[in-house]
Amino acid sequence: MAEQIQKDLWRLEIPLVGNPLKTLNSYLLVGARSLLIDTGFRQEPCREAMERQLCEIGVDRDRMDIFLTHLHSDHTGLAPELIRPGCRIYIGRIDGTRLTAPDQDARWRHLSADYVRDGFSEEEMERLWDTNPAKVAAPPPWDGYTFLEDGDTLVYGEHHLRCILTPGHTPGHLCLYEEKARRLFSGDHVLFHITPNICRWDGVADSLGDYLQSLDRVKGLEVAELLPAHRSETGDLRRRAEELAAHHARRIENAWETIRRQPGMTAYEIAGHMAWSIRCRSWEDFPLTQKFFAVGEALAHLDYLEVRGRVTRREKYGKWAYDALTGDSNT
Repeated sequence: MAEQIQKDLWRLEIPLVGNPLKTLNSYLLVGARSLLIDTGFRQEPCREAMERQLCEIGVDRDRMDIFLTHLHSDHTGLAPELIRPGCRIYIGRIDGTRLTAPDQDARWRHLSADYVRDGFSEEEMERLWDTNPAKVAAPPPWDGYTFLEDGDTLVYGEHHLRCILTPGHTPGHLCLYEEKARRLFSGDHVLFHITPNICRWDGVADSLGDYLQSLDRVKGLEVAELLPAHRSETGDLRRRAEELAAHHARRIENAWETIRRQPGMTAYEIAGHMAWSIRCRSWEDFPLTQKFFAVGEALAHLDYLEVRGRVTRREKYGKWAYDALTGDSNT
């Protein structure tokens, strides 16, 4: 059931079946022209929940635009099928360019080959090919997106929503800041109870460093109401940004100590020695999709360390292996 936050603002709960995130918070600003923020996977449970709640609210679908905080398929999957003629789907230019890049299969093949070099087996990546929701529940090819830049403003009735570029979780993640209401739609940039996944991105030297800078960028905003994309928990923006930065500082040291104790491991092996908040007895018990995200996050931390001269990477039997260089802390 949709939850009315204020007269013209609703939160729609979209189930993410089989995903540890459990649900997506999709937000809807209703007016003469409405704005839907994020959509859910291109899967039937998401589709049914979205259609039912939009019907409950009674929004005019012919005057409803869509804003996508970032390119991940749990946020973008349904957008092209929800949009009506004359309406727009907004996404940041950086993520939008990646989302609309030609030959997505080639991009996934390249990513799979990279992950094999980082320690996955060929068999594991083959199993992920048709099961990873990041790939199979993404939106179909669509060329009608309207790209936004950092600082652009969307106006819906009395709501003036400023785009704030917050790279890290994805290269072009955007938050929406409503200064007058002191409200921030934070997407996956700032979450509570769980931490946003920060992984390596092709063409990005240091996604974790980008994320930490993005936390610094938003934590000084005047925000009385923080609306994240997952879970019901919310709270103080500055405090949570500082908690997230501290979490990654600990994980950076966890990764470095792991390499120092046992040099020459792949990112896959390093991830297996790191501490994760997941109910599994061992790395071998991790669901394969969760291993994919854990290794991606380990890689982001390894990139952070490599950029700062604390680890080095070398080829070992066709895989990338890591060695520690220094114990000096530069976090």
